Amino acid sequence: MIRLKAYCYRVYPTVEQEVLFRQTVGSCRFVYNLCLEQRKLDYHRSHPRRLTAYDQIAELPALKVEVPWLREVPNHPLQQAVIDLDRAFKNFFEGRANYPKFRRRGDRDSFRYPDPKQFKPQADRIFLPKAGWVAWVRHRPMEGRMKTATVSREADCWYVSIQCETEMPEPMPNLGPAVGVDMGVVKPMVLSTGRVIQLPRTTDRERHKLATLQRKVARKTKGSRNQARARLAVARFQARLARRRKDAAHKATTMIAKNHGLIVVEDLKVRNMTASAAGTIEQPGSNVRAKSGLNRSILDVAPHQIRLMLEYKAAWYGGELRTTPAPNTSRECSVCGCIHADNRRSQAEFLCVACGHHENADFNASKVIKARGLRVSACGSSRAAGRKQERCVVRRGSSALQGRE
Repeated sequence: MIRLKAYCYRVYPTVEQEVLFRQTVGSCRFVYNLCLEQRKLDYHRSHPRRLTAYDQIAELPALKVEVPWLREVPNHPLQQAVIDLDRAFKNFFEGRANYPKFRRRGDRDSFRYPDPKQFKPQADRIFLPKAGWVAWVRHRPMEGRMKTATVSREADCWYVSIQCETEMPEPMPNLGPAVGVDMGVVKPMVLSTGRVIQLPRTTDRERHKLATLQRKVARKTKGSRNQARARLAVARFQARLARRRKDAAHKATTMIAKNHGLIVVEDLKVRNMTASAAGTIEQPGSNVRAKSGLNRSILDVAPHQIRLMLEYKAAWYGGELRTTPAPNTSRECSVCGCIHADNRRSQAEFLCVACGHHENADFNASKVIKARGLRVSACGSSRAAGRKQERCVVRRGSSALQGRE
């Protein structure tokens, strides 16, 4: 089993080295956008042979003659930008991503060295092409064979992530019990074992501070240094919140992956869940303010990020991650399987109208998710979890199950 793992370290470049990093980021963005424009124009031409990444890489020397400032940056990150664009198109045609977009300044400011011979890490410094020796803090050792190095910027800090490849024996099957994970807004993660995992939330004080910093950006002169400093303050604050959220997610997912052999989660469509309710000019939306607050709370939990972490960590520790359809998990009874809109009395209370089962709504949903995942393993097909459920017909004034449709 080959395990890929990235080790991220903070680097402390000098003024000249930081200028080179910024030039490299801008050059890679320029090459990426130019190649994307070429691909769009090539699509509308009638010749049978399409433009490939190798064709565009072969045109880089001629491009450097026309654009002399491209010679000031390393060559391999420019080639890697073209390869990244080609991979983006491949993901689009295979249905894994949307159509590639033009990169903007400040969006994914990074570049990559694909060859491990180009960088040389040491105890207190690392060698990068054309930048020389750059100081860094190597707070943890690296394991395995180095493959690539990615230099990225977060606010005003620079980081280098070194991807390492390690040959690992096949993990022993995790014999821990199965668990269902229900991700919500009030309780971020509820396990079917009864455990509630609290993740850090953005407090009212932090939201107020962020709004204050954003108002300062809006009141500065556009394009001025004062506006740049105000934008940097916003970026620092948002980066700190993101690091805190990511750290808590790593700790929670590692604990779950180590202790459980089968992990079942909902197949949540986060993009649809967090869509804006503003509407259009002809058909304006309703409850826009409330929906905006709900979207913020959902993104605070980061359900998609947690799912990705659980996926690869479960494979590391010999477990398995399964997804089940999300509809009706909060309205289905974990005891009798009855689905009814009146089962969910409130946000926290679940009372089955058929059998009278009373429990916390999030705990009940996590048990339903676990049962659906086990049903898939028993039947050997994902149709079992997403099959058409039977609905209860309840007479007024009675809580007994009268029949099934």
